[in-house]
Amino acid sequence: MGKFFVPSTTRTSVDHVREALDKAERLLPNLRGGGPQVLELLRLFDQAASALAEFGAAGVDVRAERGRFETLERQLRRRQNRFLAEAGAALHEERAAVQPDRVRWWWFLDEEVARQRVQRLRRALVWGLVAALLLAGLWLLYDRFIAPPPQVRQALQRSGSGEALVEKGDLRAALAEFEAATALTPDDPLLWMWQGVLHTELHEPDEARMAFETARGLYQTNFDFLLDRALAYLRAKDLAAASADVEQAIQERPDLGRGYYLRASIRAEQGDYVAAVADLERAADLAQAAGDAQLEAAARVQRAMMIQLQTVQQVAPTVVSP
Repeated sequence: MGKFFVPSTTRTSVDHVREALDKAERLLPNLRGGGPQVLELLRLFDQAASALAEFGAAGVDVRAERGRFETLERQLRRRQNRFLAEAGAALHEERAAVQPDRVRWWWFLDEEVARQRVQRLRRALVWGLVAALLLAGLWLLYDRFIAPPPQVRQALQRSGSGEALVEKGDLRAALAEFEAATALTPDDPLLWMWQGVLHTELHEPDEARMAFETARGLYQTNFDFLLDRALAYLRAKDLAAASADVEQAIQERPDLGRGYYLRASIRAEQGDYVAAVADLERAADLAQAAGDAQLEAAARVQRAMMIQLQTVQQVAPTVVSP
């Protein structure tokens, strides 16, 4: 059972809570140069939290003190990097001695920061992948439509809105945006493909099949169709469907680096960073052999980020705090 730091006094008064808050308010703005002594802040947090819970259960009016404590919590989150830099390895040692409950989140700031770094790097990897794979398509689009007519600009706006809604998880609203975009530019295969993916995720197989058939007829190769659909599934967080498509794409064209490049991001989302790094190395080698400098550079940059992500993940916790 978890523990928290408890002051030596056997009976805590509101004055003692205020004293702990006073000390914390003085200490928090002056973390720089404090070294392991900043851990005193966590003990003060424990004292305040324990006493406030006790007084709340007893019906004592401590709204003012609770407000001060919540302000301190917000300030610590904003200064968490400075706090961790000062505390260093002493935080691990003190936490092992105190054995706090995870509800005392301030004792687990290092783990929370590690999780945040993993999430940021994952987002960077996915968006870097999106940019690399779509850049060529966007360039061709603007090359074809040097001055895009109004319906093309409107379609781009609607599809962009649809992709943003996918990221938010609002698939039904996203589908409506892609349908509107398709009505404006019905010869764009990517829009039909997105409709198929979203119908699939919304458990509408007949509509999905029709959309995919239309999209496939507009793509020049099945490899490009599979790769774009795998990327859409990845962005919709359907890793199983994304994996199936990218594996088929690689089987069809094992000589092209783009398939391995996409599979690396899928494997990263699955937590298999070793395999992801290997895929990026393969993608970079194939791109170099094919003279694709853009893909080669992107793969090498992503490989470096993936190695960093792997390093961070090694110190991130497997238990999620409540």
